Amino acid sequence: MRNRKAGLSHSGRLFLLASVVLGLPLSAVSEEELKNPFAGDPEAAKEGKEIFLRTGCYACHGHEAEGAVGPDLTDDEWIYVPTDAMIFNTIKKGRPGTVMAPFGDQLKPDEIWKIVEFLRDKNRQRHANEHK
Repeated sequence: MRNRKAGLSHSGRLFLLASVVLGLPLSAVSEEELKNPFAGDPEAAKEGKEIFLRTGCYACHGHEAEGAVGPDLTDDEWIYVPTDAMIFNTIKKGRPGTVMAPFGDQLKPDEIWKIVEFLRDKNRQRHANEHK
């Protein structure tokens, strides 16, 4: 019989390990607990673009999130797996050791989720255009 450590599930231990290795704050919410309430909502994507522009994200990521000084946020070439939870936490808490500042003190969670949906929508559009 296999001896399981009490306390954390396998996914919980992986999250903890990834947090330590990637330098993520341990207070970051796990992906299992974090779901975008605006996933697939075109109106939220439109509002997300407005928030993206109003917040000044375009200064680093371009007006269409296509990349400038900062990376392209519409493609599939990411250092970290671009789950909704990862993108949410990056916007909220920033990325230590980079110029990606935290915006959690400036944006409400719903506003961050709408930015996430804007980025997801741009990615879907990019895939649709590539398959034409």
